[in-house]
Amino acid sequence: MSKGKHSRKKQETAAPVMTRPESGKGAEKTLIDLDFERQAAEHAAGVEETTYGIWRYVWKVNQFINRHKKPHTFKKKTYLWLMLFTGFFGGHRWYQGRYILAALSTAFFWTGVPAVLMVTDFMEVFPIKADENGYITMR
Repeated sequence: MSKGKHSRKKQETAAPVMTRPESGKGAEKTLIDLDFERQAAEHAAGVEETTYGIWRYVWKVNQFINRHKKPHTFKKKTYLWLMLFTGFFGGHRWYQGRYILAALSTAFFWTGVPAVLMVTDFMEVFPIKADENGYITMR
């Protein structure tokens, strides 16, 4: 096999880094850090986030849902046990008080999507520290 441009190894590079000259050593920030700072500054200034294309409508629906979410308080251990035994059809969501999402999970349990959502719910709830009575609050 001849050596050509396809036989060269690709060089892996880290994310570009921006340095502030006046800050000295250790002031390097990746583009991700700078983007988070930009987003925080825009949010503090009241600039509305925009998304274009087909995702614009998904983004608007997501913003609407997030604005109208109510906090739910429930026992963590009970929630985790319900998730383990009834999570594949949304049983833990009935306990949590999220009735619309629970009804959708129950109606579409045969697709397997609620089982995948159960795993994401577990990863979200498990690290949360419960209060002295064992309750947690989620939005």
